[in-house]
Amino acid sequence: MGSVRRWRWAVAGAGLFSLWGMKGHAADTIILSFGGLELPVAVADLETYIKTGQVPSQFQPLVAQAPPQELERLVTTLKQPLPVHADTVARIFGTSTGQVLLSQLGQVVQTAQGENGATALQTALVQAAKQPGGVTFLRVIQAFPGTTMRLNLVRGLAVMNQVNRYIAQVNGVFAVLTQEFHHQARQKLPANLPNLTQPGPFLWQVQELTLTDSTRQRTLPVTVYLPNRQHAPTVLISHGLGESRQNFAYLAEHLASYGLGVILPEHPGSDAQKLQRVLAGKEPEYIVPEELVHRPLDVTLALNTLAAQPPFAQALHLKQVAALGHSYGGYTALAVAGARLNLAHLTQVCTDAWQGVSLNLSLLLQCPGRRLQNPPVQFRDERVVAVMAVNPVGSALFGASGLAQVKIPTFFVTATQDIAAPSLYEQIRPFTWLGSAQRYLAVMEGASHFAIVGGSTGGIPLPADVVGPAPEVAQMYLKVLALAFSQVYVAKQAEFAPFLTAAYARQLSRSVLPLQVLYNPPLAPITQALAD
Repeated sequence: MGSVRRWRWAVAGAGLFSLWGMKGHAADTIILSFGGLELPVAVADLETYIKTGQVPSQFQPLVAQAPPQELERLVTTLKQPLPVHADTVARIFGTSTGQVLLSQLGQVVQTAQGENGATALQTALVQAAKQPGGVTFLRVIQAFPGTTMRLNLVRGLAVMNQVNRYIAQVNGVFAVLTQEFHHQARQKLPANLPNLTQPGPFLWQVQELTLTDSTRQRTLPVTVYLPNRQHAPTVLISHGLGESRQNFAYLAEHLASYGLGVILPEHPGSDAQKLQRVLAGKEPEYIVPEELVHRPLDVTLALNTLAAQPPFAQALHLKQVAALGHSYGGYTALAVAGARLNLAHLTQVCTDAWQGVSLNLSLLLQCPGRRLQNPPVQFRDERVVAVMAVNPVGSALFGASGLAQVKIPTFFVTATQDIAAPSLYEQIRPFTWLGSAQRYLAVMEGASHFAIVGGSTGGIPLPADVVGPAPEVAQMYLKVLALAFSQVYVAKQAEFAPFLTAAYARQLSRSVLPLQVLYNPPLAPITQALAD
């Protein structure tokens, strides 16, 4: 009986969370609809409960079944204002991506007649954002057109079923990974390992360039870090969607201090400035599918241009480089590492997701790729000899056959609290598809999608809740792992291999964000856990 009660509470809670997560005439009634059963809830009673904690009689059946901690978390969430301007809300949800997201939510949050509530939701969100203090759950309800809002709990149940399956798979997969981690961590480390968290001995300088590709009519700002040595082993870092190359200056400085050259290209169609233009109403679309083609070509452009300029060709070893990328930059790095686009797979995945239920928000970034007309299917740059993908996206774009073409040493970094590019969908399962004989997986437990993103004078500040706890720890991990990986596979310095082991990860790990590193873990147990 207890499990049934918890299930009913989860379904009801899912409907409420679905509306709040998005963050005419005031709605005065919410109908919780489950098939032929309907439970009307007065908005005034809901408001009293949220504000005072007093439980109206009609709420007793739901509240009595709720675990106290979940109930407290729900009420806290419903009270929390989201400070956002009405113009920003209108512009975000005016894009094609925003419309897709609204349509998905509109299948749960419906009009009184049971129709998709996307349009009504958009109106309510814009109106609520005009109120001082920010958007709240109650303000959205009060701005919802009509007197009645309907929450389709059948659809909500489908979402919860997907959530429950995802949680079960996550638990199974990470149990397998943790067991393998403990097994690998038994390895003994060499004595007196240097402290790679501290800067290295090299001095370095920074050069700013502006590259132009006349064929694509594209101008590309690039920052280059040059250590005081010749033919320095080189790393190229590709930033994520809405980010800036400056977000990874902290990583570039650390690598340069150990004698590595670093190239930081700015991808102009998907950087922080692009996001700012969209939010300012100067451009209509935030996600442009052509960027799937432009980004890997930006990498090749940067390598070609620098190799043709004697000062850089002498300072950097550009015939063998590592590509490192975050999120959309992870897609970029994998593309130049050999991953092939699979548009047939992309179409199938996206069709299934829009018709059904998907928890993978990164599909909002990947699925616009279906609009590309005869794009190149591969962007392999043979100068890239190792690849590190941090919170990458690309499961739908590449599929198993596309990622099987990545044959070079590969390092995936995943964060367990990544909502934008969920670990299971975008890193763990794709990790099993890689064609590389040398593959590493790092797991940052409790880290968010943005934990490794450093500060930037030109970027948009992220709220602390979005960044998550201890970003300085996540960034410390990345500095050490990226340095060791590049030293081993680009600089060919085998003495750095111990820093890529489970034993060293256990030593480096901090309790606030526990770290695991695995080298070539057996894939069969992972695949089995993914199938359960």
